[in-house]
Amino acid sequence: MDIARSVADRFSGVEAVDGEQLGFALMEFRSDLPDNFQEDTVWEGLFTALCVHTARRRNGTDVLAPMNIHSSKRLSRVRTGITLQGEAVQVVGLRSSREQCERLADTFSFFEKGSADYHRVRNWQLERLDEYLEFVEDPQAPVDRWIDLVPDATAEWVAASITRAMTPLVAAGTAT
Repeated sequence: MDIARSVADRFSGVEAVDGEQLGFALMEFRSDLPDNFQEDTVWEGLFTALCVHTARRRNGTDVLAPMNIHSSKRLSRVRTGITLQGEAVQVVGLRSSREQCERLADTFSFFEKGSADYHRVRNWQLERLDEYLEFVEDPQAPVDRWIDLVPDATAEWVAASITRAMTPLVAAGTAT
């Protein structure tokens, strides 16, 4: 979200939304969630509604929704749900190697390194690594533009790459 917020701040009329926080909130209130909350229809509906509401709230706000959706079927459903409500959707995906993903899982976390939550999230990410790698190699993945992460990419490099990918979309008014 830090990178997404820094990208949104570079544009007028772009707002970042956090679908992961929806999942964490659902985890607090429901014990029947699948291990991957993105597989839950309630989460999917809430995330879709959040994107649409944010886009309409200020009459034409573009939405930047950074998500770790790495299933073509799931991403297609979310994309279709937003499109069916009249909003244009463009997907910019980040692609990286297995080795880089493993390094990122070790260094990135919402939680204090070494804590039980840190290990839970890290293990969750690593368990889904094969799904992600299959997704980024799928020529039919519902992604409009890929950004290939370079080894040891800094947060600023990622933000600048996303900004470059979004600039023509924002100019055209299609960056939901």
